[in-house]
Amino acid sequence: MEREVEDFIQNLPDVDLLEYTHNKTHLPDAIQFAKCELARRKITPEQLASLDKELHERRRAREEEIREIASEPLPPKWRVAVFLSGLYFAVPLIFFMPAWFRFRDQGAEQKCKDMCLFALIGFVIQPILILLKIPPWSFLVKLF
Repeated sequence: MEREVEDFIQNLPDVDLLEYTHNKTHLPDAIQFAKCELARRKITPEQLASLDKELHERRRAREEEIREIASEPLPPKWRVAVFLSGLYFAVPLIFFMPAWFRFRDQGAEQKCKDMCLFALIGFVIQPILILLKIPPWSFLVKLF
């Protein structure tokens, strides 16, 4: 194992070191070194219980934050923009793809769903407007 990793592990606060030992994504050698470092610090069972409680609270707070991000709806201005993009044969939706990917990577599931829903509504309304002989751009002409 590299010296930088050992230095990093040795400089971790107790609660972060405990969390490091529970993380399955680290290399087995690093986790073993972290467990040895935890034992070297001679943490009492009471301190360990306190650290474990703090670690659970931290995880609960992270999970709550993730749920909040996932349930946050798409802002009204974005809804209108995505709807209008869907209304115009969905070609302008290409400009919203980076935002959609960013929302998806951030875990903002509701925003992704809203983008798809409003684009789909716009796309479905467009042929209806054509059948009714109402060009989808006619309201823009009236605005200007």
